[in-house]
Order: sequence, then structure tokens, then C-alpha cells
Amino acid sequence: MSIHSFQKLVAVRIALVSLLLASIAAPLAWWVAREKAEETIISLATEESRRAIDQHHANDLTGEEAVGNARNAAAAITGGLFDIAEIYDSAGRKLAKSMTLHGRSIESVLPKHQGPNYKVPSYDSLALAGNVWVMRIFVPLHADGSAADAVITGYFEGVRVVPEWQRDQIFTNALTVSLMVSLASLLCGLALFPVVVRLAADNEKKAKEVLQSQAALIEGLKQSESELESKVEQRTRELQTEQTRTKMLLDNMLPAEIARELSATGAARPVRHEAVTILFTDFSDFTQAAATMPPDRMVAELNDIFAAFDRITQDCGVEKIKTIGDAYMAAAGVPSACPDHARRCVTAGLDMLDYVAKRNRTSAFKWSLRVGIHTGPVVAGVIGTRKFAFDIWGDTVNIASRMESSGEIGKVNISAYTFDLIRADFICEYRGKVDAKGKGGIDMYFVAGKTSGPVAAVLAQE
Repeated sequence: MSIHSFQKLVAVRIALVSLLLASIAAPLAWWVAREKAEETIISLATEESRRAIDQHHANDLTGEEAVGNARNAAAAITGGLFDIAEIYDSAGRKLAKSMTLHGRSIESVLPKHQGPNYKVPSYDSLALAGNVWVMRIFVPLHADGSAADAVITGYFEGVRVVPEWQRDQIFTNALTVSLMVSLASLLCGLALFPVVVRLAADNEKKAKEVLQSQAALIEGLKQSESELESKVEQRTRELQTEQTRTKMLLDNMLPAEIARELSATGAARPVRHEAVTILFTDFSDFTQAAATMPPDRMVAELNDIFAAFDRITQDCGVEKIKTIGDAYMAAAGVPSACPDHARRCVTAGLDMLDYVAKRNRTSAFKWSLRVGIHTGPVVAGVIGTRKFAFDIWGDTVNIASRMESSGEIGKVNISAYTFDLIRADFICEYRGKVDAKGKGGIDMYFVAGKTSGPVAAVLAQE
């Protein structure tokens, strides 16, 4: 491209840019100039209105003379300042209104608005039918005058019909500013022409060199980016898989609420629960049975039975705590309290006995299950720093264990505390005071089954 052609191209571009800037700047400048003119008019009118309001003591509308002061202030404001003046108290009730002839002629066509509830002064500029231009202001009144954070004691609203001469003056001033900005944009474009020509000629050569080096660099970056994205996607998938696996492990090891707390904070604080029901199961003569059964068969049998117990506790809303050898421990009321914790555990215990009884009909090896249940306060929490375990502690746990060891095969043995909570839902048989190891005589009951209605319990007299 020749220098002459290049200069023509630059000149055309600068001219187009200058025209574009002028077309954008001119309306913007016109709008800004008009806004400034409006703000000046409103500012002067508002200031004069405030003087009139202060002079007639209408800035504090809480006294007995509030209505009279408001009327005097509204009358003083209308005329030279505003064509409509309205003054309200702090509750939004209109105390005074004054209008000129111009105000009366436009009142019916003014847009309606809600009651006064504004905190700072503002204004609207409105164009009404018949080429009428009005300005409406909204000013909160304060007892101490201009303090913006003072308590609002009333509101002033004023409407000013802009005279034709003032409207023409604003339009002319705004148009003048707009034309001056447009001319300045064009002159700047003309002044920039020689500078742009010289700089463009110098930069053209450098641009070609830079483009060549950038093309090679971009190609290398694209390849590196593709490889990096592939690695990031692979690592992200692996991380998501590990996170899912970790969450599943935590959910299987711990109650959901405890698992969430542990994941969020890294620790789970111990909590005391006042009303918890604990269930223990144990198999009679397990030691002798284990001695005559191959280890893998024994583990498979226990796994099958405990998996069924897991399903039963989950269906009954009972939280599995742990297994200790052939013993199974669960509780209701932890980690979240529930009003029917005793009923849940008793239902689970009966379902466990029913499952073992049905299994014994078809299984080669017959299991003899005892179930013990007790209710009371415990402390629950997570122990360990590596292999987490949710557990509960307290004398309630020991007594629940005694309920199991003091029971009989094929029956659910419960304490008097548990009996008081489930007596309306289950038929129970009173056993009397039964000696429990280390606890002395404890009132115990056998659960015979569920009631069909609000039957209490079938008690045997001592």
C-alpha cells in the first residue's frame, strides 16, 4: 500500500471515528446539560422552599399549631417558587395544600403516586400533554433543618410548571453545549491525523514481526492448553470419585448428621441426650456354635443376619451403633432426638426376632436370639482420630446390656423406663424384679406383641 493511499485510509477512519464520537457525545452532552439545568432550578426552588417552611415553623409538624403552620408555609411557597405545594405530617396525612392557576390546570393530569415515605430529597421531570413541562420535588422535613439523619417530622411535595422562556433557555443552552462537544470531537480528529499517520507507519512493520512470533506462540499455547485441560479433567474426575467414595464411607460409618459435621469442621463434639432408647441383641451359646462351625461359614452367617438387622433398624428409624462379636447394638433418639424412640426400638427388636425365627425354619444352623432394651440419658460422640467410630456412653448402656443378658431366647426384655413409654402400643408381661449383674433387682417386662388399640399392658401381679 502506498503512503498516499495509506494517508487517505487513515483520514477516512479518523473522520468516521470523529463523527461517531460526535454523534455519541452530542446527545450525551445535551442530556447532561439539561440535567444540570434542571438540578439548578430544583436546588434553588428547594432552598427557597425550605426557608419559607422554616420561617413559618412548618419543619416540625408535631405540635398543636402544625396545621396552621403548614397552611401558611404552603401559601408562601406557591406563586414564584411552585404552582402546587403540599405538606404532610410524618404519618403521611396531608395537612395543607396550595395551588396557583397553573397548578389547578395540571393537577388532574399529574401521575399519581403512593403516600410519602421517602428518606432523602428527590425530583421528577415530566412532560405532560399540551407541551407542558413540569418538575415535581419530594423533600422530607426534619425538626432541626438540614440534618439528614434527624427524625423525619413531615414531608413537602411541590410541582413547578416550567415557564416557556425558561424551557427555551434550557434547550438553547443544552444545544449549545452539544454543538461545542461535537465540534471539539471533530477538531481532535483533525489534530490527530498527522500523529496517527506517523505512528501507524512505524507500527505496521513492528506489527508484522510481532504477529509472526505470536502465531508460533499461540500455536504452542493451544497445544499446551489442550494437554493441560485433559489432565485437569482427568484429575477432577479422580477427585470427584474419591470424594464420593469418602462420603459413602463416612455415611456408612457414621450417622448422616455426624458425618456432615465431621466433613464441615473436622470434628464432632460430644452431646448429652436425655431421652434415648438402646437395643442390644446377643445369640445364646454362640461360643459353642463357633467352635463347631468353620470360620468362613460363621462369618457368612453373622454377616447375613446383621445385614438383615441393618435393614430393620433403618426401616424403623433406629441408628446402628456397632457390633461386638455376635452382639448387635442400636439406639433411637441419637444423634437427633425423636419423641417415639422407645417404640422404634421395641418394633425393631420384635422384627429381629421374627426374622431369626423365619430364617431358622429354612437354615441348617439354628440361632437363638435374645433382645434387651432400656431407656435413659447418654452422651454421644465420635472417638478416634483415624478410624472414626460413633458411640454412646453412660449407665443407660450398661443397663440395656443387662436387659439382654437377663432376658430369654426369642423374647424382647425391657426395663420399666421403656415400658412406661410403650405401654399404650404394646402388650407386655411383667416379670417382677429380676436380679441384674452389678445392678441389683430391676423391674423387667417381656414384650408379647403390638396392641390393636390403646390397650395398656397385661401385667402379672407380683
